[in-house]
Amino acid sequence: MLRKKNRRKKQEQEHTHLAVRVEHYEARVEGSVNHNIYAPQYAWDLDENEPLYTFETQLVISGLSTYPKERAGDTYELTIYGNDVPSQRLSRTLKDAQARDDNGSPKYREYRGERIPVYNPLPGIALLNKVRGEQHWTVWLHAAPQFLNNALILLGREKMLYLAIHERRVGRTRWAQGVSLQTTDPAEE
Repeated sequence: MLRKKNRRKKQEQEHTHLAVRVEHYEARVEGSVNHNIYAPQYAWDLDENEPLYTFETQLVISGLSTYPKERAGDTYELTIYGNDVPSQRLSRTLKDAQARDDNGSPKYREYRGERIPVYNPLPGIALLNKVRGEQHWTVWLHAAPQFLNNALILLGREKMLYLAIHERRVGRTRWAQGVSLQTTDPAEE
């Protein structure tokens, strides 16, 4: 008697574009000796090319969701860490995401008579986490220092600001595909 094969259900993706009105922000700038020098055995991803002195910026932006309607009124807290140490891998390129065959060679496919690369897409730039039992969401994002500098310039203005978050849900996991801080309401775009 033949057994039925259990077929995995292809996980469906759902994209949501969130609009969050910025209500509050906090910033912190820090300089210190790289902590890995004191306890290298506990280093997560020890890279000997990391600088001896580290300089970090942390920015926490909080606000209320205005769009979509079913998430309106939810609070969001986006924490952005900015540094340029190699272990954060912020300088990765498209070549690093290219799919490889069994021999480790980059994969290509034919498209309209041309060879184009095949990529393994990243799930997103940050995870969105819902606080259990509350209408509160948190996001942690590592970014280049220039991104934080530009965000702080915008936050220093008197104008109302909004966060636009492109959320991609796969199964029960929610990823931020993109995050922007802007002066226009993303719900009106």
